[in-house]
Amino acid sequence: MFVDQQHRLTAVLADGTRYGIYRSIVERPGDEVTVASVATRFSLHPNVARMHLTKLERAGLLATSLRKDGSGGRPARLYRLSDQVSTLTMPPRRYDLLSDLAIRALAATGDLEIVAAVCRTTGADAARTYVADHSEFRHPGRDELVKALLDVGEEVGMLPEMEWDDSTLALDVRNCAFKELSSAQPDLVCAMHRAFLEGFIEQLAATGSAVGIQASSAISRGADRCHMRVTFG
Repeated sequence: MFVDQQHRLTAVLADGTRYGIYRSIVERPGDEVTVASVATRFSLHPNVARMHLTKLERAGLLATSLRKDGSGGRPARLYRLSDQVSTLTMPPRRYDLLSDLAIRALAATGDLEIVAAVCRTTGADAARTYVADHSEFRHPGRDELVKALLDVGEEVGMLPEMEWDDSTLALDVRNCAFKELSSAQPDLVCAMHRAFLEGFIEQLAATGSAVGIQASSAISRGADRCHMRVTFG
C-alpha cells in the first residue's frame, strides 16, 4: 500500500507543469485557487488546468470546496493545499514516528532550557556548514544574511519571506516543516525551531550580539504563516 502511494505521487508530480502548479499553491498555503486563476497564471487552456488540479486532488495533495456567487450559476470549485503530508522514500522509513516519539519524550521529561541550548548550538553548526560551503560568504551584511536565510529556509522547507524594518528583520515562514509535531506540541516544537534560528542567525551575523526572535503568529496555532521579528541586541 505504501509503495502504491509512492508510485502515485511520483507519477503525479513528474509532470513539470503540474509540479509548478502544486509548488505555487504550497507557497501560499492559506490561499485558494480556481481553474481560471491557474489557467491564467500558467498560460493554459482551462480544461488543461482543470486536469492538472484534478490529478493533484486525487493524489491527496489538494483539497477542494465550492463557492456560490449568488447568481444561481454553477458554484466555483476552489482548490487549496490539503493537510495530507506526503514523502517520497523507498524503501519505507518511519522517521515521522521517531520524531513523534522523541517530541513526546522531551515534553514529558526534558529540561526545556537544555533543549533550547542544544537547538541553538545546532543552528550555529548549520551556519558554519553554510559558510564553509559558500566561499563568497565572508563579510556578512544585511543582504548576505537574508540570502543565507532564504537558501537554508528553502532547503529545509520553510519557504521564507523576509525584509528589514530598520534594525529588525521581519521573517515570515509560509510552510511549517514540523506542522504535525508543532500542532500537537506547539510550545515545545516552536521554541525549538526559534532557538535553532537564533543560533543560526547569531553565527552568520558574527556581531557578537545575541539574537532574539518574537513570534506574533504561528501555523501551529492556526495562522496561515509564522510571523517573526528578529532583533539584534
